[in-house]
Amino acid sequence: MGVRGACGSGAGWVITASSLLVVPGVADAGARSFELAPGPGGLTLKLHGFEPSSSSLGQADASPAGADLVGVPTSPAAPRGGLPYATQGSVAWWFETGPGTNFDGGWLVLGGVGVEWYPVDGFAVGFRVDGVGIELEDTPTTGGGGGALLLRWHVHRAEDWSIYLDGGCGLVYFADDVPSGASRLDFSPQVGGGITCALGPEVRLMAGLRWYHLSNAQTNSSNPGVDMLQGYLGITFGF
Repeated sequence: MGVRGACGSGAGWVITASSLLVVPGVADAGARSFELAPGPGGLTLKLHGFEPSSSSLGQADASPAGADLVGVPTSPAAPRGGLPYATQGSVAWWFETGPGTNFDGGWLVLGGVGVEWYPVDGFAVGFRVDGVGIELEDTPTTGGGGGALLLRWHVHRAEDWSIYLDGGCGLVYFADDVPSGASRLDFSPQVGGGITCALGPEVRLMAGLRWYHLSNAQTNSSNPGVDMLQGYLGITFGF
């Protein structure tokens, strides 16, 4: 038996061999060889020089010499980090930070770390843990921490980028009343949108804008609200 292998950037690889083995139901005259090569549907085994006989193990029709006898489907390689970003069953975590303003002398800085799961392609359910610093015209600089439940929908997805809308609500507990005279515990409804851009197979840049609201939802006798427009940058990782 002789074996030969070849490879190339265009055709992939080919394995061929010649043999003098007698195959049941096939005449044993002449040179015989087989070839195993990739094709559009997977791996294909070809026999060359075999002549089918009439006693071919009870088969009604014999394949002609040199015909493709076996096609073995092949599976595409899985992405290195698992499922592609924002597809069903995938999970990602991210961190983000950015400033906000109420255009009336007030500002905030919010930073958070979150995780999200995609029950269907392009739509995620997530949770974020936040740290918030804030100052208002009638409220000295203070800070707090909390978390929020979020929904994210990628309204347009391409291989290396996407456009998304997101929104949710959470709770933030501050060291002081925000605003002054209200309460330390505030609800934080929010909505916005942004883009992602691939930096590598498993890493994406995030950038977005959101409306961010703080108020105690009438849990105190005084309930002045705070509305901020926040911009942020972040990084998301699939796993």
